[in-house]
Amino acid sequence: MKSTVLIICFLFLKLQVIAQEIKQVDEDDKVYSFVQRTAEPRNGMMNFLQNFSNEFNSLVIPPKQDEISFKLKFIVEKNGSFSNVEIIDNQEAYPYYEEIIRVLKKTSFWKPAENNNKIVRSYHVIPIKLRFPMRNVDKVLLEKAILERTISNEYFDFECNCKLINKSTNGYYKVKEFSYNTPHSDIFYSISLKEIDLNDLNHYFDVIKIDANKKNAAIKEVTYKGFKALETEFVINNKENSYYNYTLSYAANNYLIKINVISTNKQVSKYNFEDLKQTFRLKI
Repeated sequence: MKSTVLIICFLFLKLQVIAQEIKQVDEDDKVYSFVQRTAEPRNGMMNFLQNFSNEFNSLVIPPKQDEISFKLKFIVEKNGSFSNVEIIDNQEAYPYYEEIIRVLKKTSFWKPAENNNKIVRSYHVIPIKLRFPMRNVDKVLLEKAILERTISNEYFDFECNCKLINKSTNGYYKVKEFSYNTPHSDIFYSISLKEIDLNDLNHYFDVIKIDANKKNAAIKEVTYKGFKALETEFVINNKENSYYNYTLSYAANNYLIKINVISTNKQVSKYNFEDLKQTFRLKI
């Protein structure tokens, strides 16, 4: 009987230790919204914002307006670095996401937040206003930036800060495929053109719908530039990342055209997909 009691006590104490260890791990990983001492730039917020503005290259994407305002939400880690960077309150800032990340990587680490005399991870939101003095922009540089964004071949053109990484032709299936990625390889584009008989369009759309159902994709019928079209949205998950896929399929001039954008950031993928739809132009 005594040995049974001892075993029970031992198990109870062991469970307490495990619970304390789990609690400690949870507290170490917790991200605080409210803290006793907030995270801050080492040289002050005004200096941080000034350096951010000075380093930011607006010609990465040609500015369409004189200024843009948005908010950055991010986590300041215990070592003062940034993670989980998000743009909020202004979707017009999404095309600048890559440039924002580049600038933040060059920024000095912040002083991390403290709570109960411990250094902790914390959320932080800062307003950003960038001014683009377009009247003073060198016209040659601006035109060069616009030109470098234009992807063009004999079949189509569109605007994108990306480069061709692969193209192929399958004569048997009468398919031409083109793949592109951005300089940092964080956004991928693919465009395919398949020669079809437009009388069989419903068959091809049915195949797309069946494939979408297999991937648990969201799918909807839309009108794109006057043509019947299908939009699909789905996520591919692996151990390291989630990949957000947006695809538009439509038929024109005896071709079934598919345009697709993939990124590990949902808002970036969605925004660039909308931009691709807007700027894509079929030339055949």
